[in-house]
Amino acid sequence: MRLATVFTALTAAGLCAPASAQSSTSEKTRWNVGISAVLSPSPYRSYDNKAWPLPVVNYEGRSFYFRGASIGYRLLNSRADEFSVLVSPMGNRFRHDDSRDPQLRRLSDRDVSGMAGLAWRHRAAWGIVQARVQKEFTGHGGGSMLDLNYSYPIVKGHLSLVPVLGTSYNNSALNDYYYGISAREAFRSGLPAYHAGGGSSPYFGIIASYKLSRTWLASGGARYTRLPHAITDSPMVDADHTVSYFASLSHVF
Repeated sequence: MRLATVFTALTAAGLCAPASAQSSTSEKTRWNVGISAVLSPSPYRSYDNKAWPLPVVNYEGRSFYFRGASIGYRLLNSRADEFSVLVSPMGNRFRHDDSRDPQLRRLSDRDVSGMAGLAWRHRAAWGIVQARVQKEFTGHGGGSMLDLNYSYPIVKGHLSLVPVLGTSYNNSALNDYYYGISAREAFRSGLPAYHAGGGSSPYFGIIASYKLSRTWLASGGARYTRLPHAITDSPMVDADHTVSYFASLSHVF
């Protein structure tokens, strides 16, 4: 399973954050807890893809917040702007045993990476702009990433729609950990050695949330991501894009 996209879908710019949380300016402490199902096909060749149940946990306090898989602490929180430090997981968790390709089964595993950095969010009548810059700190090459997106919440009664348009950039160190093939792996698998460079991945998503009652919220959405040549040129990959889906039911209190 391509956990990178799943974790992205569970963060502030991703898909599992309810639309109401994206547009809320309330300073009250709020929890949102539930269950979701996520399907995120991998770009790796002949890789087993499954829909997975995942918990939904969102918390908005005065200083701390939990948004899906991200944990943040606000350094600045005004009516229009939020500036925070955050930690979140990121990484295309590759398990060679999950591939049906005999050559990929001879490659080393790639694990989930921990990312730490800064996040900024600006709210205005014309929409919400969010930016994150993070660096890997779990010994997987020390790569870095930048994400920038724009969303515009549309609220019609109990229904909220949030289209999201953005792009993320991973540097060479981060892409090479997940998509590069070392000389030793090339000798072992018969695949050509490959060093992945940096690249940008534009994406578009839409989140739909419906308030079933004052305390129950149903959400769903999808996200399309275009992969850069640094990834698509890898011998490990046979796709030029990914599409992720989710559906969730959560309790707000």
